[in-house]
Amino acid sequence: MPEMSLEDRARVFSALSDPTRLRLVEILASEEELCGTQIAHRAGISLALLSHHWKILSDTGVVKRERRGQKQFCRLDRDALESAFALVWPRSRIQTKL
Repeated sequence: MPEMSLEDRARVFSALSDPTRLRLVEILASEEELCGTQIAHRAGISLALLSHHWKILSDTGVVKRERRGQKQFCRLDRDALESAFALVWPRSRIQTKL
């Protein structure tokens, strides 16, 4: 994945500053992918509110959405998150500490 610009990284951090969106990322981090109703249920929010937060997260590249029939599925883009956090916590520093 190409390196993110500072502006793109700032958008990711801004998106993650919201507690609901951070919770959605936490939920998706434990699964390969989930459909919208599963995520909304686990987060304790409505589908309308989920849709709002999904848009923000997908606009920043943190999540990927895919429609299959009448359902939408979502998965975390771990590469995008890693790229955003590389600015403040490079992989070499993570591996050295482990």
